[in-house]
Amino acid sequence: MIETNPQILSDRRAVGLVCKPGRPEIERNADRIAEFLVANKMEVLVDKGSCHAAHPRTTPTLIEDMDVDFVITIGGDGTILYTLSKLADRETPLFCVNRGNVGFMTESSTTTAIGFLEKILQNECVIEKNVNIASGVGDRRFEDALNEVYVVSRIPGRLLTFQILLDGVRIDYGRADGAMVATPVGSSAYALAAGGSILSPNVHGFIFVPVCPPRFELKSVVIPDDITIELELIKPEAPGLAVIDGQTRWDIEPEEKVWVRKSKGITRFIRLYDNYWDRINTRLVPRTL
Repeated sequence: MIETNPQILSDRRAVGLVCKPGRPEIERNADRIAEFLVANKMEVLVDKGSCHAAHPRTTPTLIEDMDVDFVITIGGDGTILYTLSKLADRETPLFCVNRGNVGFMTESSTTTAIGFLEKILQNECVIEKNVNIASGVGDRRFEDALNEVYVVSRIPGRLLTFQILLDGVRIDYGRADGAMVATPVGSSAYALAAGGSILSPNVHGFIFVPVCPPRFELKSVVIPDDITIELELIKPEAPGLAVIDGQTRWDIEPEEKVWVRKSKGITRFIRLYDNYWDRINTRLVPRTL
């Protein structure tokens, strides 16, 4: 969903800055962006766990302590997911500068970042709203996911046996290395690599994707996002892990059910325009045929 004419800045005019750590060239870009923001009378909070911008008027602040109008990430999709996993308010808008391998969710390159930020400070932008996934086991609630919830064996190399239920009705049963439920934006990530389909962001649904099922025992299924999906571990003495966006891991015991449903929260990206299919064509489609 696209929100036009958003009000990005509050009276405070505060922005967070997060980098992919250990990359000196990224920190040089962070310095340049920080200098631009300070010159435009912005309060700049720099994540002291990942970034060491040298400008004297920035404030070292952990991501989880950032209360800002928006956050700038410099890195790739992994940096974005890490930032989301730490933010106290996951609905804080993100403006993402690409210094990763693919950077599907990013908006800008390092060379265009300053020009794009000039437009954002003038509200010449849109907000892209993305659904999140809530998940857990019983009353135990996991962190929300932007991309996917992936259930895999706790013992490397072991198959899991799954029973898949939609609102309590069994729709499939079988073995696989793992299985995931992905959002539309997550359908272009691990779910796509595992053989799933890309979901358009205006599809109100999720995609269930098994990973390496022998004899095609489990099938990929697109399902509406207003129901509850359950991934039940059937095989005794075969524990699993629930991996949330590749960032956090939760132990799943044999015969437990991982429930997955649409979260009340969303993730908001700052875009110059509605460019989803442009990003598909330029970042996921092979450049040579």
